[in-house]
Amino acid sequence: MRMTVEDRDHWECLLADWSELYDITRSDDEGDEKPFKAVPHADRSALLEAASPRLLRAAVREDHARRTATEASKDER
Repeated sequence: MRMTVEDRDHWECLLADWSELYDITRSDDEGDEKPFKAVPHADRSALLEAASPRLLRAAVREDHARRTATEASKDER
């Protein structure tokens, strides 16, 4: 899988920002339409997949925001 300079920047930011909370990987399979993957440490059954590091970064941000909001609402009960 070839990455552009922009892709590499997003990839590095993704790893730096989220690797403590998500297992982040990249498939080398050229046939994989969504080679960028993240699995939250809090829910190993959840899998986020994207066609680019930029899209995976956005998906991880959204997933984390949703999980944080869900946990906050549970704590308020």
